Amino acid sequence: MTIGLVSISFVLSVAGVWIFRKLAEGSPRFLDIPNNRSSHSTPITRGAGIAIVLVVLGLYVAVFRAEANLAYIVASLIIAVVSFLDDLFSVPLLIRLGVHFGVASLFVYSSGFYSEISVPWSDGAAFCFGEIAPFVSILFIVWTINAFNFMDGIDGIAGAQAMGASIGWVLLGVAAGSSGLSFLGAILFGASAGFLVFNWQPAKVFMGDVGSTFLGFTFAIFPLIDSADGPRIEPWAFSATIIFLWLFLFDTIFTRFRQIASLQPFWRPHRDHLYQRVVLRGRPHQPVAAYFGVVAIAIALAFSFAGTISLFPLAILLILSPISLMLWAGKKD
Repeated sequence: MTIGLVSISFVLSVAGVWIFRKLAEGSPRFLDIPNNRSSHSTPITRGAGIAIVLVVLGLYVAVFRAEANLAYIVASLIIAVVSFLDDLFSVPLLIRLGVHFGVASLFVYSSGFYSEISVPWSDGAAFCFGEIAPFVSILFIVWTINAFNFMDGIDGIAGAQAMGASIGWVLLGVAAGSSGLSFLGAILFGASAGFLVFNWQPAKVFMGDVGSTFLGFTFAIFPLIDSADGPRIEPWAFSATIIFLWLFLFDTIFTRFRQIASLQPFWRPHRDHLYQRVVLRGRPHQPVAAYFGVVAIAIALAFSFAGTISLFPLAILLILSPISLMLWAGKKD
């Protein structure tokens, strides 16, 4: 069924993006006009990520039916609607952040699960967040929503990262015996791959905030989505979310710390992310996006074998991949 879901979501995503592109043609509201911060030089249709939202949520409801997580559906729709309006009319930052905190709180407190989250340490030990877990969880969800949005700045990068993270959840679902995780991961993989047909450089459409915030939210709360065949996955899966989005989260955190250290106004639009600095040095979008995708897939595979073979490959990838990205961004030709 997993392969079937990948195929169906891929076809629906391709069709959805194609239809959206045709409907949006000629409307200035849907055009992303280049400016001095842009990575493109011609107007491109944005907001096509709405196709990912509709395909993923539609198939999720069709597959899970009565066992679908209502809080996830409602929260995703709220984020998608506000983000789509932002793509069209530019919603103020404080309103967007308020919505993000609101839906994150809705999901965390409706799930009643994050109070148990923990991060593995060593020899079976784990760090438990205890009473502050809900607050940590809300902050993490909001950060991940915005991190995915921040990182969607060049052709193909968000779709490539989403495909890699989706593979991780498919494999983890198989290992944990949770068809629910595998099925949703397969749906996300197919939808992201279908979107990349139109978004790989030279991009014909942009995902827009509607797609990037939805993906960020979905990956952030992945461990909390009820499976179709039993209990939720273990609390330590919180760390899997971080690992599967490793380069995206690292780039955003590293960039913010660097901006704060240099007293830059980090809340303003900029082109300081590591992936942006690589492109500004003259590199095409394809190899940069491919790097993020390949690393994400490699991390997913290493994570899936970490418990049975060795943690060493995963540890090496988590250490060397961001170092390589920093060197690439700082390299002078």
